[in-house]
Amino acid sequence: MRWISAVIVCALLLTLVAGGGASAQGGTVVVYSALDATVTSEVLKAFERASGLKTEALTLAAAGTLATRIRAEKVRPQADIFLGGSADFHAPLAREGLLDAYASPRLAEAKLAREFYNADGYWYGWYIGALAIMYNRDRFEREMTAQGVKPPAAWDDLLNPAFKGQVVLPSPVTTGGGFIFMATQIFRLGSEDRAFDWLKRLAQNATFTPTAPAGITLVSRGEALVGINWGHDIRAMAVNQGFPVELVFPSETATEIGAVSIVKGGPNPEGARRFVDFMLGRVPQDINAKYGLRYPTRTDAPAPLGMPGLGTLKFVNYNRQWAIDNMQRLRERWQKEIGK
Repeated sequence: MRWISAVIVCALLLTLVAGGGASAQGGTVVVYSALDATVTSEVLKAFERASGLKTEALTLAAAGTLATRIRAEKVRPQADIFLGGSADFHAPLAREGLLDAYASPRLAEAKLAREFYNADGYWYGWYIGALAIMYNRDRFEREMTAQGVKPPAAWDDLLNPAFKGQVVLPSPVTTGGGFIFMATQIFRLGSEDRAFDWLKRLAQNATFTPTAPAGITLVSRGEALVGINWGHDIRAMAVNQGFPVELVFPSETATEIGAVSIVKGGPNPEGARRFVDFMLGRVPQDINAKYGLRYPTRTDAPAPLGMPGLGTLKFVNYNRQWAIDNMQRLRERWQKEIGK
């Protein structure tokens, strides 16, 4: 997995050399998107219609990898916008001076709860996701039910020896979902050391993928039995596509605040500010609820069809600021002690 992650990062960095300067695109707004391709495409098309500007996107469902690229391009930024991925990945970039603060005039209209935006204007949250467990129903009934093994419904169920080698999760190093899952265990178990002991046991059962959607594909095809991912992606990519995948939201789960931010020194700062204004409106949140099945941060936007009400889920006491402040250290500890 380290090798796969390195290849992805290298490929992205090579495009910096081969792709030339985005500044040559004139009025184009360059977007690095950690969302799925469908939502990215629909949002950008809607922005182009509303603004008259053109867009260019690099889409990769690995927010950590995109954040790494933004850092690598610090001297000559190529993107205007970092779109999607948890605020946990946007906030460190702001702290490192790689994002521009912007006080959007549409914030008052959006009426976002205080937790959904940065007070200094470095990032704005426009959707919410919740972590969930998934399993392949056909394989489970064929291989596990006869042995008396019950489907996983809680985080601790993932440690069942019957699932050895059959659990798939997104990497805590390259993905927001993987990192938030790791931090969730710290808050749930009340101790970082206890959480890492638990994660080491889980690693005996698990494989970690460099992007989040990869795990959903594996479970959908029956190449893995059980997985962890964002509930909205599981439903959109697997359940609603007719794959034999069951979706379970365990108690003490956690959320991401999907964010949008402006890359400092990007080629089109005015276009970037217009893009942020657009993202705080209803249209992109409607698109996200329809195609991405993510929960909106605006209270006047529709809930995603087929998803349980956000208020019905049971969440861990997640200290997001602590997680953000300790992200780099926790990822380094993961690589040192678990290394998957």
